[in-house]
Amino acid sequence: MRCGTSTWGWKHIKARHGWNSTMDRKISAAIGSGSPNGRGGYSTYLNQCPRVEKFRTIIGTPAGSNDLLTAYNVDQPAAVGAARC
Repeated sequence: MRCGTSTWGWKHIKARHGWNSTMDRKISAAIGSGSPNGRGGYSTYLNQCPRVEKFRTIIGTPAGSNDLLTAYNVDQPAAVGAARC
């Protein structure tokens, strides 16, 4: 991750969404084992049916296509896909 600016990267995440060890773990989990979210990043989901997104990352910055743009908790999650429980 790059330092970035107020609109992307670490500076953006720290100012807009907060930065601590929990945020760091959530980012690692989303990128490492999350599912592609259709927004150029990866997300983690609640373990329920239907799947509900709980954390989102978006990849791709002015500095590089593989850099972290932003990461945040999804406060108003939408159900993903039709329920097939």
